[in-house]
Amino acid sequence: MGVVFNPTTNTTDLPLESEVARTLVQAANNSNSFNVTFNPNTIKVTLSLLTTTTAAPATANSTTANSTTASSTTAAPTTSKSTTAAPTTSKSTTAAPTTSKSTTAAPTTLALTTRRVVFRSVLDTFTSDLANPSSAAFKNRASMIKGQLEPLYQTEFPSSFRSLKVVEFSNGSIFNKMDLSFISTSVPNNTQIASVLIKAASNVTGFDIEGSSIFVDGTPSSGVSHKISLFTASCLVLLSWLLSSQQ
Repeated sequence: MGVVFNPTTNTTDLPLESEVARTLVQAANNSNSFNVTFNPNTIKVTLSLLTTTTAAPATANSTTANSTTASSTTAAPTTSKSTTAAPTTSKSTTAAPTTSKSTTAAPTTLALTTRRVVFRSVLDTFTSDLANPSSAAFKNRASMIKGQLEPLYQTEFPSSFRSLKVVEFSNGSIFNKMDLSFISTSVPNNTQIASVLIKAASNVTGFDIEGSSIFVDGTPSSGVSHKISLFTASCLVLLSWLLSSQQ
């Protein structure tokens, strides 16, 4: 008869032959199932090693183990191929900064009123090149008049006067035509505009201003009538003095 031990038990852990024989005799003597008597001296234990086959460990693909052979076959250990996933790169997205667009209110445009002013220079002589705005003679005379008269109007009407522009010269000694711009809400009257020229007549250089020839938008200035009245009054005073002296 044969006694089989667990094939995974190491040989050094197997019981001695005498222990195996003694156990067999004890089991037979204590059993009531069969009536057999063993003579311990006749029991011989022969060690027999059975060959075992170790199945190859499972791999990724299912493989059926080969049939058991007399030789012990140990499958080569499975090499696990480690795959390292590429690290995820987090792309940082920075939102563009919000630019606050400054809105500047459009400047207020003031309504302007233009007055055409004409005066005569009786001491000057008109030449044909003064009729051409592109000529040097025109530009020089226009610059001279603007440079002397514009500051006077700016001083006289600081809150309303805006500009003076010489626009034309014409024959008759020389008639000087210019445009004066004022804020529409505070335009001085014709007499006030003409009075600036009358006051300037004794101070300007390079040209002269005839007081009796000043026109504002085609209307003779009231200053002219005033001057005529003074002349008439002077004549009357002189006449009265002559008459009184004769008496």
